[in-house]
Amino acid sequence: MWCCSCCYRRLGTWYILLAFFPLLNCSSSNDEKADVIITSGFILDWIGSLVPTFVGIIIGFVLFIVAMKILFTLCCNDNKNKVRSETDTSTTLQCSLFLLCSRPMNRFVALNCNCPCYIPRPRLRFIVRMTFLIFSILLRIIAVILYATSKTSKSGGRLLAIACTISLSFPILAICLDIYHYRTWWHYRPSCDQQSRRTLSHKHIRYIPYHLVGSNRNDMHMGNKPCKSMGVDFRCPNRKLEHLIIFHLDDYKPQQRWGLLASNEAVTYVGFHRTKAESAVAIAHSDFRQSMNPPQMLGFGVYFARSIEHTKGKARFGGALICAEIRMGRVKQVTFDQIYTVRDSKAWWDEYDTIYYNHDNDDRDEFCIKDPTQILRWVIVVAEEYDTKVEKYALDVEFEDTLCNCI
Repeated sequence: MWCCSCCYRRLGTWYILLAFFPLLNCSSSNDEKADVIITSGFILDWIGSLVPTFVGIIIGFVLFIVAMKILFTLCCNDNKNKVRSETDTSTTLQCSLFLLCSRPMNRFVALNCNCPCYIPRPRLRFIVRMTFLIFSILLRIIAVILYATSKTSKSGGRLLAIACTISLSFPILAICLDIYHYRTWWHYRPSCDQQSRRTLSHKHIRYIPYHLVGSNRNDMHMGNKPCKSMGVDFRCPNRKLEHLIIFHLDDYKPQQRWGLLASNEAVTYVGFHRTKAESAVAIAHSDFRQSMNPPQMLGFGVYFARSIEHTKGKARFGGALICAEIRMGRVKQVTFDQIYTVRDSKAWWDEYDTIYYNHDNDDRDEFCIKDPTQILRWVIVVAEEYDTKVEKYALDVEFEDTLCNCI
């Protein structure tokens, strides 16, 4: 785990290393006059090599700074009014380290945007990066064909074709790094889940890192703001479970009270369930299990609340939150005066699939389903105290060093 987190923290460095080597392909043969085909291939090759070009500029600038420092030291013998000693190279070193090693500069050179809109959307970042890298690879492939088919500059064209072909391996390796970056975010697994990925339930969509939940959205960041469709008279039409967890606050209720829904909207319902972290991991690799030990207010089964906030006063355990989509089936609605008809019982299983409790305060409604097969899919958030992976991989601070709102 430590090696993986160490590698992830240094992704920027790997991007720069992969971007540097294609610079070796930027030289052309001068012993023969390049024809139009060679020129066209070189232009396409250069467009597909923007990242190596940026790396070359940065390295050249660093060498220029070092050369100017050496020249200044050799030529300036006047010791008057010196603020720093001749041996003090801290400013030059800091400037060089910033240009070569700082994460914002690494991202700028590698054209790897760190826009805050990517915080809750790792898949979007992956798609943008893949589009850019695949476009660069296609341009280089065309350049290789043009180099190889040149008739007036055979030896030079062949050498350029070979060099360009070899350089294709580096953007391909960059794609591998992007896949690793994407999987770390999108296919995230908390530190408390050490079981094989192959045993995950087909209902399990994904784990969501705790730092991505809606309460961590920022109104000041474009693309990272909480969803604004939370008025009393209007509800967000997006019912994807990831969206509900990531872009909405804890007190948000995705749907109206079940009894007020139209028949076509009441088939499935979104519910929230709080449990222990180890229990959530067990659910992810198998399924929910009914609560069969009394006292159970709505009888035996699996319990859900209408919002994240109102799972806190109902759940007996904490450590993980589950947002699930449930098929309601045949529903019996009860009020406080009718709870005694279902309490600590499964007699209602014969006639109903779900017991829905209409509380005096509809925010506190809850429901109980008899069969875990009614649960169609879910996402899970494990609390910070039970998940050390976010901090170990520095996922929670990955965007804190972003400069100019994008790099």
